[in-house]
Amino acid sequence: MPLPKSLSTLRERPYRLLWTARSISAMGNALIPVTVVFAILRSGGGALDVGTVLTCHAVGQVVMLPVGGVWADRLSRKQVLLATDAIQTICYGLLAVMIFLHQAAVWQFAVTYTIAGMAMAFFTPASRAVLPELVGPERLQPANALLGLTDSTTKVLGPALAALLLAVSSPGTAILVNAISFLLSFVLVSRMHLHRQVQRSEKQHFFADLRDGWQAVARRRWYLANLLCWGVWNFAIAFFFVLGPVVMEDGHGGATAWSVIMITGSAGSIVGGLAALHYRPRRPLVTTNAAAVLGILPLALLAPPAPLFVIALGVAVAFIMTSLVGEVLATTQQQLFPEEILARVSSLDWMISLIAMPAGYAAAAPVAQFLGMRTTLLVAAAVIGTPCLLLNLLPGVRSVQRFPDGTIGIAGERQTAAPLPEAASIPPRTPSTETPGSPGR
Repeated sequence: MPLPKSLSTLRERPYRLLWTARSISAMGNALIPVTVVFAILRSGGGALDVGTVLTCHAVGQVVMLPVGGVWADRLSRKQVLLATDAIQTICYGLLAVMIFLHQAAVWQFAVTYTIAGMAMAFFTPASRAVLPELVGPERLQPANALLGLTDSTTKVLGPALAALLLAVSSPGTAILVNAISFLLSFVLVSRMHLHRQVQRSEKQHFFADLRDGWQAVARRRWYLANLLCWGVWNFAIAFFFVLGPVVMEDGHGGATAWSVIMITGSAGSIVGGLAALHYRPRRPLVTTNAAAVLGILPLALLAPPAPLFVIALGVAVAFIMTSLVGEVLATTQQQLFPEEILARVSSLDWMISLIAMPAGYAAAAPVAQFLGMRTTLLVAAAVIGTPCLLLNLLPGVRSVQRFPDGTIGIAGERQTAAPLPEAASIPPRTPSTETPGSPGR
């Protein structure tokens, strides 16, 4: 039976292998946030130990993202993906064995989980940058959307499956399942043949490569402003996740109400992923920045607070927006920058996001204590909405558009870009002689 047009990327074997590998490893990895916490607690650790291990994981990922971006541009991205799968297979496999043998200490959790976080710092930019090597530019958004839809779905199913495994077995079982998922991903990716290899620039000093990638973003100041604006958005939305449970616990339904809100939000993410398979805005950055204003809904509706069903509906709408916007932004980034620096650009994007949200988590409670709950929520809502609207006043943001052939570029620059279709929106460079072929938040 022929596949719908929105799923046509799955006809291409290299992408199908990547999507299958990502789906399996994403489901396995979705078990970990819940499992690791209870594994530490059942091993005799406390809340401080849990916080320390989770912090080590996050810090390891943030610190290594720039490194991962550089090496994902220097090496074959397929090889980088294979290496990260292998490292995570070993890390989680060893951790599972230690748990089964009752030999897992807190420092061992911290070390293995930190190394796994560092591996993710290489995986994240490589997995986004490899897509233009697998599918054509007109199929990039559906390709991104399918991967994003998988991530959203596994984040819903993963915690439920983790709870089931914890109920019938030890945390080691769930961690072992995750190790096996990365092993299966390794096997699938190893069979993935790229349509073409990116023409890479001559290797130079690591910091020179890092500088060149980030300067490519800095030269387009309006694009850097767009990244920073979304960093502010992530900082402000973190207030919702910290203060929302507090509001619900204060006589508005408690944990049950908060669970309903989170479930509707997760459902919204899936709907947004489905929408991203079809919706292709003519002006991607203008549309996504305008849509970002919907992020005020979760915060603003908590301030009164509104009835539970109204809050849940607002959260669902906001999560639909974030899922859809994330895939549009990923596709835009993949076509605005040369493929040989794409992993470094992606690593900068992810690093801004990963720094902004923990900062928001840390700031939410002190700010609420100082300003009061209602005022803090309304200020956070204003911080989300205002910068994105102002950003659309920048001519560079407005100049990014989708051309009739489905590619994305900058109006007025297309005639000076390289002649390859997938490079239609990037600065001039030497065209590749290889066969063309061509992941918020």
